[in-house]
Amino acid sequence: MGNQIGLVACATTMFVSGQMEISVPTYIYPIIYLVSSLLSNLLGGGGPKAGTDAAPLATGDLTYLQTKGDEARPGTLNKVVVIERWATWCGPCVQMVPHLNRIYEENKDNKHFQLVGVTSETDVAAIQSFIATHKMGYSVALDTKGSVDKGYPCQGIPNATIVGKDGKVFWNGHPGGMDVKLKEALSAPNWDQNATIQSTRPSGDSTSKSSAASSKDQQKKTD
Repeated sequence: MGNQIGLVACATTMFVSGQMEISVPTYIYPIIYLVSSLLSNLLGGGGPKAGTDAAPLATGDLTYLQTKGDEARPGTLNKVVVIERWATWCGPCVQMVPHLNRIYEENKDNKHFQLVGVTSETDVAAIQSFIATHKMGYSVALDTKGSVDKGYPCQGIPNATIVGKDGKVFWNGHPGGMDVKLKEALSAPNWDQNATIQSTRPSGDSTSKSSAASSKDQQKKTD
């Protein structure tokens, strides 16, 4: 996937330049990442497709450094979950922070809405400093077990995936273009769990027996 290839390319460049004692300017790494992600895109791969089941995130899959609202649980009935992928060294990710802050503020009181920014980085101190410096006002977590990297792959960052109320992927793409899709996902009808259970109830349960008894009583009255 593009994200992994970009990170590997950056790490490889850093290692080789260190071994050869070559000084590589910091601004070069985002370029390497973007070029590598683009090549990955041309070779295939991609993010989760709309309409497919969203990958679940269990307790412990993410390490939250900042929690605003409930922890993200994609696949939970009637929850619209936004999973945004970013990194501290990613310039476009920095530009998206105010946008994501606005989206969170506009929807934080909606009980159906959840949002988390996820990074694959491991330097907690650097990430916490980034959170404070850029005033990130939404939940931020580390992809501790690689669950997001595996279940929500992307070809470049920043990237966002919207999971709908039915537990399926609703949309995937650049977070700057998700506003309309997010409104659509939030305005979609809620799934009635009881109705779903009722419609799939086995024929031998009490409800079916009651219906059968009523049918017999009605038949006796008409005889």
